[in-house]
Amino acid sequence: MASLQGKHFRLALDAIESIGRAETPSSVCDAISDLTGSFGYNHICFLASSGRKEQSFDEKVVLKLWPKAWAEQYALSNYYAFDPVAPRIRERPESFTWAEINFSKTDKIASSIMEIAATDYGLKQGLCVPVHGMNGYQAGVSLAGREVENTQEARAAIELVTMFGFNRLTIIKSRQPARPAILTPREREIMNWVAAGKTAWATSAILKISEDTVNKMVSMAMQKLNVHTRAQAVAECIRRGEIDL
Repeated sequence: MASLQGKHFRLALDAIESIGRAETPSSVCDAISDLTGSFGYNHICFLASSGRKEQSFDEKVVLKLWPKAWAEQYALSNYYAFDPVAPRIRERPESFTWAEINFSKTDKIASSIMEIAATDYGLKQGLCVPVHGMNGYQAGVSLAGREVENTQEARAAIELVTMFGFNRLTIIKSRQPARPAILTPREREIMNWVAAGKTAWATSAILKISEDTVNKMVSMAMQKLNVHTRAQAVAECIRRGEIDL
């Protein structure tokens, strides 16, 4: 990491002080986005990993300040599965710019994603910052902007504040009281199998109950969780601590 001095040191210090006073996840994210915005990165996506390989993109997102139309297109077109940048955050030990990613130009889908982001939404330059801990990859931030300060000092400030911010988020989360369980033990058992990707038929065979019972209990769980799809139900179960994968 490059040494910090002058403007970059002051900006990083101000952000760290703000994060240190933060009592909510949104306040931490605001401090990070304020810092990155000062370097021209006015679009940010903060991702955190639960360690579950099947974790969907939406489940990973802690903060997403993207152009609304781009966020919708990214989700509807399942761009995350083909994005040449985002998956590499987990693989890299330190920050990297989008321009540093080497992907085959013959990969038309990946090339198209990058072209659409730059041309249609102004996401021309990007920086990714992974956060690694004792258990490996824990989180990552993907930043983008039209004109950015691409210097080692700016990158160092962003790396430092991102790591401090993630640690603060972890502390805040540990202090939050556990939500009371709203699902029955049987509903949680079934939602665990849904999260594992099992169909209603497979779940019924595993638990030796009828497929109709499985579907009814999933529907009841969805109502209690106030969600509309099974994917949303799984994400909400994990967020609330009803299931832990």
